[in-house]
Amino acid sequence: MCEQIYRERAHLVAHLAAIYPSVRVTDPEEPDAPTVVTVWLPTGPAGWHIRPGDLPLFDHVPPGENHYDGYSTEEKYRRLDAATAQLAQERNGPAR
Repeated sequence: MCEQIYRERAHLVAHLAAIYPSVRVTDPEEPDAPTVVTVWLPTGPAGWHIRPGDLPLFDHVPPGENHYDGYSTEEKYRRLDAATAQLAQERNGPAR
């Protein structure tokens, strides 16, 4: 079950990475460290660790440098929620 959930999340992050500027970061000094995909949302960067088996979903994401700004997981999802609300308002008008 857990494998399926991570795979589903990877599909959604890959979709975000196709919409917004993004980079794929692997630490060359720590080859066992997970790859991180950072997506630059309009509200700030957000990154996710990607399992090796899900990396082919991110072939469209160029390699780059990590620009982690110290955000917490909670802040990451606040940024994502704010970007979602912003996009929804642009497409659908103000929330009712």
